[in-house]
Amino acid sequence: MRISAVFLLLCSSLVWAQSIPPTPFEQTKKQSLPDSRTIDDYLMTLDTLSPRARRVALGTSAGGRPIPALLLSESPSFLQGAVGEQHKPTVMMFGSQHGNEPSGAEAMQQLARELVAGEHPELLRRLNLVLVAMANPDGRDLSSRHNANNDNTNIDYVALQAGETRLLVDALHRFDPDVVFDAHESGIWKRVLTREQGWMTDVEAQFDMGNNPNIDGRLREYTEHTLLPALIERVSSAGLAAVRYRGEITSLDQAVSRGGLGITNLRNYAAMQGRVSILVENRLDNKAGVYATPRNIAERVRKQHLSMLAMLQLVADEAEPLLALSHRARQRWQSADADRTLWMGVSFGTNREQPEITLPLVRMADGHKQLHRFRNREAIVTREPVPLAAAYAVTRERERMARWLAHHHITFETVSEPRQLLVDRLEITAVRKQSEARPGVREKVKPEVRVNRQSVTLQRGDLLVPMGQPLAPLAALMLDPRSANALYQEEGWSWLQPGAFPVFPVVEY
Repeated sequence: MRISAVFLLLCSSLVWAQSIPPTPFEQTKKQSLPDSRTIDDYLMTLDTLSPRARRVALGTSAGGRPIPALLLSESPSFLQGAVGEQHKPTVMMFGSQHGNEPSGAEAMQQLARELVAGEHPELLRRLNLVLVAMANPDGRDLSSRHNANNDNTNIDYVALQAGETRLLVDALHRFDPDVVFDAHESGIWKRVLTREQGWMTDVEAQFDMGNNPNIDGRLREYTEHTLLPALIERVSSAGLAAVRYRGEITSLDQAVSRGGLGITNLRNYAAMQGRVSILVENRLDNKAGVYATPRNIAERVRKQHLSMLAMLQLVADEAEPLLALSHRARQRWQSADADRTLWMGVSFGTNREQPEITLPLVRMADGHKQLHRFRNREAIVTREPVPLAAAYAVTRERERMARWLAHHHITFETVSEPRQLLVDRLEITAVRKQSEARPGVREKVKPEVRVNRQSVTLQRGDLLVPMGQPLAPLAALMLDPRSANALYQEEGWSWLQPGAFPVFPVVEY
């Protein structure tokens, strides 16, 4: 072990002695964005130059473009086998899930260059990093939010329709991060707010967290009341005005809340797995502005880099409590002593203590800044508490469901012979379309469900999904038709019809 450490130190010294090339974006004097293959070539260069960097392939996009990750660590076991360390957080960072939000990818390359060159040395002593600079390389090259198949991978974490989303879920399990950081940009120009009403948003950096109320309570409390305020303070102190995310403001007449509560997005999906999950939405400047670089891209990358660096430094400082809470959250659903109740209905409602808030906007015509009042719907409303069952039974499209469960890394078994079990059979008595989607979730229809406790005989080939596993809350919320986050709300899974539902809780397993 000592010889390995000495060898790593020697190799690192040699790397620092030689010149680390600037990123492809920096090589253009920050005037032009490189394509995805050029970025991948740069990650390979860093791999070649440094014993602290390793480029690994995660898979390919719908358009056939490689999706790589760059591992950065002082630990040979992490670099070679993705083996984490007990007292060192693993941080996984995602850039450009929306391909037309490129600054995150460029900031991550800059950060990687700096770490390889020996800058910020305390970070690699205290953290293991996984950088996925291009989560959507198709969108990157096509200047699109979507991949080459027109999938919006950013909201595909329930259905897992896109291959990109599936491989990113695989990467979560492969590297098992304690912290997930998702970098986005938010445009200040909005179709209604700007073109019709004459105003633009006026924020520099916004941060949010996994906020679904079914996330482990201690982890959510720590992230919301300790980690997130500290991050906002650090970024603001570094000269970039940062606030808590208020969602997209698209009209003067709307209500405002927070980032969505649904588990279709990476932020909540990762947090439901027991990981600290942070979102940044940095300012995406107006196309019509006059800047030193195209659409102010150099400044946008600077802000993303500042946000990322502040986050990493904070995580390193908070390593002990963060690791304790994250590890506990990933294991507690296996314990019969845990509070095993889930909220099937979640949405935002009026904050009765502060029903209105003021937010700054900028007038498009002359740049005048003004505070505007908005209805404040940031209160999280929960409905329909359901005790976590012993298991869920699946009796329809079993092969397809087995593939879907496997993509989520959810443990299940296939019934090999008829088996009688006590269950809560779910009967849908009516289905009504939502006239307006509940704020924060993608609940398109609402089923009325009657519960009948009875004995049922499962047949050979049916599936049983046990709830004594770390992914139990995630699995239950996606499988249960009463859930606002159910799989059956997604395109291609239109199972919510009157009658006995083919997926139901098992009482005794």
